[in-house]
Amino acid sequence: MPHEHVELAQTANGEIGPKCNQCGIRLTFGNAMVNDQVYLCWEHYVEATGAGSATKTHDTESRFWKQ
Repeated sequence: MPHEHVELAQTANGEIGPKCNQCGIRLTFGNAMVNDQVYLCWEHYVEATGAGSATKTHDTESRFWKQ
């Protein structure tokens, strides 16, 4: 099998997914990042690639629906 090296685990919500290759934290396939054929959590992916989020967040005083 091509992915026999991927260690799988079950998350708290019952989903099966990979473990981070660096720290071993349980991930879902939806939040796991792939780099060089291994799965990484976001923090270790950023360390390995230098990539960052393209999403800009805004801090606001109040929610728009509570004005």
